[in-house]
Amino acid sequence: MKVKEFRTKFNDVYIYCIGDIHIGDSNFSKASEEKLKGYIEFIRKTPNAYCILQGDLLNVATRVSKTSPFDQNLDLKEQIEKAVDLFKPIKHKCLGAVDGNHESRISDFTGYSPTISVCERLGIDYLKDSAVYLIRMGCHSLKDIPRTTFTIYSAHGCGGGKTVGSKMNRVDAMRNIVSNCDVYASGHNHMLGCIPTLTQVVNPATGRVDMVRQMLVDTGSFLDWNESYAERMQLQPSKLGSPRIHLIVERKTINGIEETHKDCHVSL
Repeated sequence: MKVKEFRTKFNDVYIYCIGDIHIGDSNFSKASEEKLKGYIEFIRKTPNAYCILQGDLLNVATRVSKTSPFDQNLDLKEQIEKAVDLFKPIKHKCLGAVDGNHESRISDFTGYSPTISVCERLGIDYLKDSAVYLIRMGCHSLKDIPRTTFTIYSAHGCGGGKTVGSKMNRVDAMRNIVSNCDVYASGHNHMLGCIPTLTQVVNPATGRVDMVRQMLVDTGSFLDWNESYAERMQLQPSKLGSPRIHLIVERKTINGIEETHKDCHVSL
């Protein structure tokens, strides 16, 4: 597991978790690409918008995978070129990237992931299997004390099932790995969803037990359902796209005491 710190002067930030694009798959259609470009354009033109890459950017079909390389419309070299071209406008706003199971098809055989090639060409941090992002808000310089910090645990994910509940259970299981994050983001099952949950955390500094809200986020995909692996396996269609995570920090005066408050919203 990697830890990536990101400092920003903003007191509200948009984070897009983008993954399961499967560049090279014939079901990554022109409409899918235009939808993805819409997200990229919003991130490019919005100063306080950033993205996290969730894996399966590339399709990486092989002779022994469930999808055939002969059903792809781009070979692996072309898939990497396409990914670089798509994300080049926001390469400075991509906080990091993890592998998906499709990229792992290559690394399992050779020890080298094609995600590394994409990251190196774009100057993005390659974080391999999973990462905790520390989003430090209200920092105008590296020396500033942050107003507050949000934490996001990101991984591509694995397993799942056919039902909505089983898919979200896989995201919820991430809390058994790292318990105190604000957001848990996982992909792989191609569903777009979010469940807000509450947990109680002991605060040794105050001697209180604080109630903390945590967001379980399924990060969606960009593959059309018709004539796809999902249709063949009778998996439920899901809305295409990526979730938008809105992190907000503000000062509030309650009972005459000024306190820092964190808030998080997820749009699908």
